[in-house]
Amino acid sequence: MRAFLLVLLLFGWTSLSAQLLDAIALDSVRTFRSIEQALKTPALVQRLDLSGAKLKVMPEELRQFTNLNALDLSGNKIKEFPAWFSDLQYLQELRVSRNKLETIPATLCRLKHLKRLDLSRNAITGLPECVGKWKELVSLDLWSNDIAEVPEEIKDLDALRFLDLRAIMFEQPEMDRISELVPKAKVYFSPPCNCGM
Repeated sequence: MRAFLLVLLLFGWTSLSAQLLDAIALDSVRTFRSIEQALKTPALVQRLDLSGAKLKVMPEELRQFTNLNALDLSGNKIKEFPAWFSDLQYLQELRVSRNKLETIPATLCRLKHLKRLDLSRNAITGLPECVGKWKELVSLDLWSNDIAEVPEEIKDLDALRFLDLRAIMFEQPEMDRISELVPKAKVYFSPPCNCGM
């Protein structure tokens, strides 16, 4: 009985202590596919896939997943991030493609461990100046949004290696400026449109 309690105590402490997973561990953890399933053991939820769940708002229950490292909310109808979203401080991967987002709030910039951020296929019109705070960001996918220009602060993303800006109609000077701001990143653009010329 004592051995069982010791194992339970050690396992319980490990699972309840918040942790930032390395890339290999993050790729191999269990993926929870429903909030109901995840709420049974919230401290164990490190990867949650709610893609295509027909969500219109960010579920408040996400706040209970203090160890959440990866979250997929793709293919929903979410329009905004709530102020509490930055409480998910261990989040490294966030996929919110194919939603109804128009802005990226400053609260998202407080996620200092983000490595992969996919906001593709929304209606985002611009990036906040605080994007430079994503010091660990390696991949930023903004494909098919309505962004007119990228703020200078993107130059502070030293870890950035992939930036997808395809299907956004930038003029050639803006494409050149963006490429110069992130020289270590592979930047993908669509060819500039010579529409009506």
